[in-house]
Amino acid sequence: MVHSGVVGPFGLTTPDPGTRGSSPGRSFPGSAGALGCAPRASYLLNAMDDATCSFSRRGLWFDEFQPGLRVESPGRTIVEADLVAFAGLSGDHTQLHTDEEFSKRTPFRGRIAHGMLVQSIATGLGVRTGVFESTIQALSDMTIHWRAPVFPGDTIRLVLTVERVDPEPSRRSGMVVFQATVLNQEDKVVCAGEWHTRMLRDCRREPRTAAGKPEENLD
Repeated sequence: MVHSGVVGPFGLTTPDPGTRGSSPGRSFPGSAGALGCAPRASYLLNAMDDATCSFSRRGLWFDEFQPGLRVESPGRTIVEADLVAFAGLSGDHTQLHTDEEFSKRTPFRGRIAHGMLVQSIATGLGVRTGVFESTIQALSDMTIHWRAPVFPGDTIRLVLTVERVDPEPSRRSGMVVFQATVLNQEDKVVCAGEWHTRMLRDCRREPRTAAGKPEENLD
């Protein structure tokens, strides 16, 4: 079922303000709402240079996130070199990831990618969406649930959906909690969990709460 929604910056799909109470909007690969296909709007390339702020940003500010907002990354194919490089980098040379003959005798019938390799690539895919570019302050917490194996040759992508935002952010930043889902080329969930990110606020604007009310305490 396709839910109503409005395609906004970065190809993000947000709940349709005219259909409050309905399910969040959705975007699909190859559609106008899929991030990999939507051109980046030039008005989002904001350059700032004043007495208090001096930087350029391309991501979204805290106040631009709202529950139900959904963004999808481009795909990334897992290759042999990824397994070899990650085994060397992490020191995890478990046979299930490095020994093809051994792995053939397991229920997987072949080598699989390290779970942390999949999660590491997922964080990179999150960066590729563009929503965090120069506007993320910190990735403060993460939960991970591995649902299915990833094999060399599989193509994965990341879907981020905003679950909730900090109702009382500070003057400079606020917490945004995402449901992070990694899917393979068959749309099967291989990894899922939550990302807790602290996002910067636009210092040019009057700070407001998630409810849209001006903040009384800016300390």
